[in-house]
Amino acid sequence: MRILLFFVSCFFLASNSYTQSDTINQINPDNGRKTGYWIIKGSMSKIKGYDANAKVEEGIYKNSRKNGLWKKFWPNGAIKSEIIYKNGRSTGSYTTYFNNGQTEEKGTMKNGLLVGNFELYWANGEARQLKTFNELGATEGRVQYFYENGNTELDFTTINGKETGQSTWYFENGDKKREVTYNEGGIVAESVDFERTNAAFIDPDPAPVQKGPKIQGSFNSANSNLVDNYGKTYDDNKNILMDGEFKGDRLFNGRHYIYDEFGLLDHIKEYRDGIFVGKGIIGKKEKM
Repeated sequence: MRILLFFVSCFFLASNSYTQSDTINQINPDNGRKTGYWIIKGSMSKIKGYDANAKVEEGIYKNSRKNGLWKKFWPNGAIKSEIIYKNGRSTGSYTTYFNNGQTEEKGTMKNGLLVGNFELYWANGEARQLKTFNELGATEGRVQYFYENGNTELDFTTINGKETGQSTWYFENGDKKREVTYNEGGIVAESVDFERTNAAFIDPDPAPVQKGPKIQGSFNSANSNLVDNYGKTYDDNKNILMDGEFKGDRLFNGRHYIYDEFGLLDHIKEYRDGIFVGKGIIGKKEKM
């Protein structure tokens, strides 16, 4: 009886293994496009840092376009993101994670725009940005920015993406830095600066500085010879690569768009004064 159970178990495992391998990573023979459930491993991906058998991402393709829930993973196996797609575009709720397991970003996409509540966090779990977007993809109501130590950096209110009322900036140690009052339409009516009164905050474990990346791609014809000041660059497929202010041969203030091996936007890196300040929001650039 035990021998019979052993052979039955082996047959079941072999059959299940065959069925799984036979139903994933399929190509439609009629059009050569990806279809069904796919598991992308390191040996199949252009993304560096993964072992050959490590899982990079998994989800469903329809005509080589991502559909439904897709999961991405860090090289250490931790979940990197959970994003819902429709015909290759992110839609609905999504969450991204740091490789330590902490939530990095949470939001909702609709027609390529952020809508509803948006949350962005530091790797230590502290909130970085809290805001709400309306159906037009513009901020509506209170907008808050925080330093990595948890102190408020900026607090203001918007109506359809435009500042209204009073905005307040703070130093990293919590002292008030600036107050700006806006008239209707986001026009500055008054601005007052403040001196820091307490000791400056000193980060006990500062992150290594990442300089702005060197110019990548080609500038559009309107500014093909641009080196300094504002401009945009594009890759060979007309996807935007960089958008911002350049100094010398590097991005100084602006955004660097990073795409995956399938040409889909993976994430955005933001730079300020020539230094990396964090990842940008998935999807279109928010209006505020």
